Amino acid sequence: MAASSYPDPVGQPDPDAETQPGLYDIFRLGSLMFQHPSTRETLRLAETSAKEIAGCAVPAVYVTSHGRLVRYSGEEDHRLDLLVEARAGISGVLALANHEAWRYALFFRGTGKVKGAFVLQATAEPSSAQMFLLLALAEPTGAALAAAELIDRERRQARELRRLGKAQVASNRTMAATIVRLSAQQRIRDSIVGAAGSGKGEAQIVETVSTITQRSIVLQDSFGNELVLVSVPDSSAPSGIIMSAGNLSGAGHSSTGWRSTPIRSRGETLGVIGIYDPEDSRSDDDRFAVDYASATIAVELTHRRNVAEVELRLGRDLADDLVAGTEDVDALARAEALHFDLGGFQRVVLVAWESPTPNGVEVSAAVRYELAAMHVPALISRRPEATLAVVADGHDLSSLYERVSAALTSVRGTIGIGGRCVAHDLPRSFAEANRAVRIRTESRQPLGLSNHDDLGVLRILDTSDDGVRLERYVDEWLGALIEHDRQHRSGLVRTLAVYLDSGGNYDRASAALIIHRSTLRYRLSRIRQVSGRDISDPESRLNLHIAIRARAALRDNLR
Repeated sequence: MAASSYPDPVGQPDPDAETQPGLYDIFRLGSLMFQHPSTRETLRLAETSAKEIAGCAVPAVYVTSHGRLVRYSGEEDHRLDLLVEARAGISGVLALANHEAWRYALFFRGTGKVKGAFVLQATAEPSSAQMFLLLALAEPTGAALAAAELIDRERRQARELRRLGKAQVASNRTMAATIVRLSAQQRIRDSIVGAAGSGKGEAQIVETVSTITQRSIVLQDSFGNELVLVSVPDSSAPSGIIMSAGNLSGAGHSSTGWRSTPIRSRGETLGVIGIYDPEDSRSDDDRFAVDYASATIAVELTHRRNVAEVELRLGRDLADDLVAGTEDVDALARAEALHFDLGGFQRVVLVAWESPTPNGVEVSAAVRYELAAMHVPALISRRPEATLAVVADGHDLSSLYERVSAALTSVRGTIGIGGRCVAHDLPRSFAEANRAVRIRTESRQPLGLSNHDDLGVLRILDTSDDGVRLERYVDEWLGALIEHDRQHRSGLVRTLAVYLDSGGNYDRASAALIIHRSTLRYRLSRIRQVSGRDISDPESRLNLHIAIRARAALRDNLR
């Protein structure tokens, strides 16, 4: 039966229905609901009343949450939920197929909105009087649910206000502490900015940080070299490296008590600033001062590096052009702008190293730094296969490999030095440096430094990139003798070398070997037998002599 067929609760009831006692009971129930309004108690009272009025069961109860009806109690029944939702807040019969029981959706309204709903179920349809009372029950129930919702909202708001009040007190305390901290930090910033603008460079910044913290402060470059050290009176801070070049990736401390902060720009470590704090008792202001100084010094170093990079780029272009054979007049003018003298003798240096390096330092940066430390003027170009340097002649470069190895924390590299030349002949020195690198890498000792001037006979033999390798050449001419000496400890190779160096003179050779002439003849005979070479043949003698010299160079010059 549709909702419109029942009498209006505020209209005239059916004259045959005894509604007055029932309405009085509903009035009392409404008063009871409003004594202590709550959603749970209101729905419990309404469910009990529905059972008393018409003997209806309540298989599903709904309440409104965020503007939608949601199931409050009852077994899950999605289809029933959809039927209730389809009623759109209008009470009425629920048509369920193949269901004998009577079901009815009774909606509760308060403040003009749906606040909940019952699904009433009975074996038979209630009478019109019972339906009148059920519809009347919906009025106080909806109002009580609205009141309960309002009270819950007010309680939540009160709790939130109390929470906000407590949070505001804590926030005020935090704000006061923050203002004090920010004021202190602003004074620190002003001091460091003033030091940076003094024109005295990083030294003034380090001195200012030391004054602020009352601690010893040190500044080091990316290779661990000390640039500035400011010690406070009565400080036991030791000098020296606080963080090696291989450990600059993050903040840390050394066993000597220095606490370090890396100085970085665009992901690259430019150096490290350290504060002496063996007991790790720095204040927050101390830490802020060091961090802000690190950022300020990074700006200074970045600006200096940007200027240097322009010069380096020009130097790189000039170095590449010089080894390719540029015009002398143009090269001289460009070199003069870079304060590099091309008027004297030059050499080309090639440095090939493993990449990436263990400590992340670029090979070209290490080469540039070490050459500067050795006071060797240089134009440097970074190439994919190797770092190229055009250096002024007249400097001892024998320690360059060891210095670069230490800077890169790696020995897996090869350095080749070309011959001395004037500016227009640098392509030849470049080719010689390439040759020195290649000979070194193809030797038994591929790591180290090779100077083309020291290669001796190897400079002549290694004239073709696709020729026979030196070791294969030596093995072809001396392999049998070398193996015989190894097995019998006979010294035939040395005998042959002394004989050939003596120009084939028996007396000089036997005297040099401190043996009798007959012994020398016997050994030469054995050499013919073992090697299968006729040492009286000029061509054989030449090849044997060259092989002996090449073997000596491979063994002695490429250590």
